[in-house]
Amino acid sequence: MKKLILIILFGAFVFAGIIAFSPYRGMLIDFSIKKKTDLPFSIYVPEEGESISILLDSLKASEKIHFSKWVSLIARIRGYDSARFGHYKIDSNLGAMQFLRKLSLGYEDPIRFRVAGYKNRDKYLQEISNFFPWSIDSLRKHLGNDSSWTHLIPNTYEIYWTTSPKGIAKRIDQEYKIFWGNHRKAKADALGLSPDQVMVLASISQAETKVLEEISRVAALFVSRLRIGKRLESDPTAVYAFHELNPDEGVVRRVSRKITRIKHPYNTYYISGLPPSPLASVEPQIIDAVLQSIPKGEIYMCADPNRIGYHNFTSSFRQHLINSRKYHKSLNQRGIRQ
Repeated sequence: MKKLILIILFGAFVFAGIIAFSPYRGMLIDFSIKKKTDLPFSIYVPEEGESISILLDSLKASEKIHFSKWVSLIARIRGYDSARFGHYKIDSNLGAMQFLRKLSLGYEDPIRFRVAGYKNRDKYLQEISNFFPWSIDSLRKHLGNDSSWTHLIPNTYEIYWTTSPKGIAKRIDQEYKIFWGNHRKAKADALGLSPDQVMVLASISQAETKVLEEISRVAALFVSRLRIGKRLESDPTAVYAFHELNPDEGVVRRVSRKITRIKHPYNTYYISGLPPSPLASVEPQIIDAVLQSIPKGEIYMCADPNRIGYHNFTSSFRQHLINSRKYHKSLNQRGIRQ
């Protein structure tokens, strides 16, 4: 019996040697992307030690790859029987042995994901959870706290799929430090703000106006208010607070006193200074527009009824009341009551 086992093992090693060194091994082990899928595709191994044989069968059934029956045998002989947890890119230049080594030894390929601006915290966490194998609760713990959320710079990130939530937060923080180089810090200092405060102010400014050319002026107005100790009284912060307390409510078309009187740490009608963190993610161009702001004493603004999206600015409370009456009259004429 022992002799038979030795003969079988010897034969297997000889066969493996022939395949490994044969000039015709490409014919014996045929493993390539089917012609109809020229583009690379990704394989995600969700659990450590997943069977490569089962993985091969699954890929073959999906018709993404084709290979000869010898590949599974070679995988067992060479000890490539289980795959490492991770994300792997497969393209037409990858041979059978390269494929087996890649999965067995865990030679991961990074993923790329885009974080966009104008996303609230929950939307951001929901979207980022689509890129990683972690639960949204674990992501919220490390990416949803005020510090990590404030440090989010919208960008395209390249990172390994298996990176832990804590590691993802660290990567985002690194991008934040790179973004906030000395030249931007100097501009923030000139405004009397820290980088974190600029991020919060930028999120409020972008919520106030969708006109890029107005961002600097809106930010300058808020800086002027901060300097004289006047509350920002920003409608978007009150609306944010309202939706935090009433998540099932729809779009607020008109900000009422009921909303501005809400006691909430993000409502700048209620608190002095800035909220604890941004209302939403902020694109770099918005941040830079805030840093370019030059306060000129304007401390009041009101939507311009004659130019949709634009605002009227003034340093006079009397003029502000005139602007406000015109705007509210236009809302009444359009039947916008709440």
